[in-house]
Amino acid sequence: MRKLYLGFAALLLGSSLTYGNAADEILHNPALEPTEQVAVTSAEDSGLTPKRSSAAVIRAQQSTPLAPMAPFVTYNTPTPRLAEATRAVEAEPPATPEPVNTSLESYAYIFAELEHLNSEIQKIKKDTAKPDPKKSFSTPKLAGRLFFDSFAIDEGKNTPDYENRAGLRELRFTVTGTGYEVFDYKAEFTLASTGGVDMMDSWIGAKNVPLLGYFRAGHYNIENGLSFMSGTNHYTLTGFHPSTYSFNLGRKCGVSSEHLFARDRIRWIYGVYQGQNTNVNHSVWSDNQGLILNTRLTAAPYYAEGGRYLLHIGGHYSYIDGVTSNNNIDAYLGGTNWLSRTLRAANPADQHHHRSGAEIAYQRGPFGARAESFVAAYTQGTATGTTAEVCYFLTGEHRAYNLATATIGAAQVKRPFRPFKYGDWNLVDGLGAWQLVGRYAYTDLGDWRGAANSTGGYQHDLTFGVNWFWTSNIRCIFEYTHSQWDEGLILAHRSANIFGTSIRVFW
Repeated sequence: MRKLYLGFAALLLGSSLTYGNAADEILHNPALEPTEQVAVTSAEDSGLTPKRSSAAVIRAQQSTPLAPMAPFVTYNTPTPRLAEATRAVEAEPPATPEPVNTSLESYAYIFAELEHLNSEIQKIKKDTAKPDPKKSFSTPKLAGRLFFDSFAIDEGKNTPDYENRAGLRELRFTVTGTGYEVFDYKAEFTLASTGGVDMMDSWIGAKNVPLLGYFRAGHYNIENGLSFMSGTNHYTLTGFHPSTYSFNLGRKCGVSSEHLFARDRIRWIYGVYQGQNTNVNHSVWSDNQGLILNTRLTAAPYYAEGGRYLLHIGGHYSYIDGVTSNNNIDAYLGGTNWLSRTLRAANPADQHHHRSGAEIAYQRGPFGARAESFVAAYTQGTATGTTAEVCYFLTGEHRAYNLATATIGAAQVKRPFRPFKYGDWNLVDGLGAWQLVGRYAYTDLGDWRGAANSTGGYQHDLTFGVNWFWTSNIRCIFEYTHSQWDEGLILAHRSANIFGTSIRVFW
């Protein structure tokens, strides 16, 4: 009996040990309630155990560290397969990182890109910024110009006598200003040869107008060519290119719209103008004042360093309807309208005609070249003009270029000419800028030979000149022009040699 009792006790003890420790792995689903069944697997046993309390489950969770497994958490040591993967990862050599480019060129490129992005951001902010209502009109700026010219004329054989001329070529004052950060204006007056005062530019403009871009209204130049729009301050020599005087339409009252594209490299302007000129009272008294439609399109496909390296191309077109003034095409002695007229194509009855032209300019450092052509088509015939010039700065300067107006401006003098006194000595600081210029111009008014009130014919002008820029605002001009023309039905040959000098100041 004692042996029976000992055997039964041993059986109970073995069962309890098997219940508590025989399982190699216990799986727990945290989503189950504490009294739910727990799945058990082992080499000796598998299946479902009886329901256990939550305290027993918690003790089982705390007895063994957790290892990540979804959707169950394993209370056990890693399996052999996981151990093998761990050893393989530890045995794999670490990857070598790719080398980073830290050269100066890479940093320079990054900085250049950042600078470009910043400039674009600032431009967008400026274009979209609303004007400050507290800032009304700025203080007006006063500018002016003073030109004193002298011409000596040596007439050729069979050429009428032309008088020499010297005197004040131009005295002009200009007032400009801005308002509310979006408006600008200009008022300009010149001392007329009659002793009175003539109105020149007088207009107001507005920036960023919907659909119209830059909108301007008032009295100002109609855009006909590069030389004419660059202004009198920036004549290459003593005057515009010869054909420019013959074909430009001058200043008229009107409105226009200007647009810039492709980072300001392309510019387009179109406008509608009154056809008649204003008189000395700055008004027009006429039932039919006429109409002029004008447009000009330009591009600068090659532009760097403020125009030091430049390729400019463009063209313009004007339709003139019902206009009786400025209907003539005139050619002038030496190509400047400050001297006498040589040829005329008169069309007082032809009030409807077209004018067009093309322009090109190239600059590469101190070297520059320009060319322009003009056409005026009437019912009676066609008048044409062409001008080409080359120039070179001996001292290395160049003419500036304005993208906003598509014009060529002043020279930026590197070492201005400045006399000064040092003790008993009169010395000079700098030689200024020296520029050589060569130019040829041709005007064809042959369709008006023998026409009423006309002296039709052909004119050639060959000019050589020197510009001496004391500063960017002061210069002396020396030029020589050989002008010859054939006029009338018999094409009588005329010629003259013109020697010109000028001192010019603008501020």
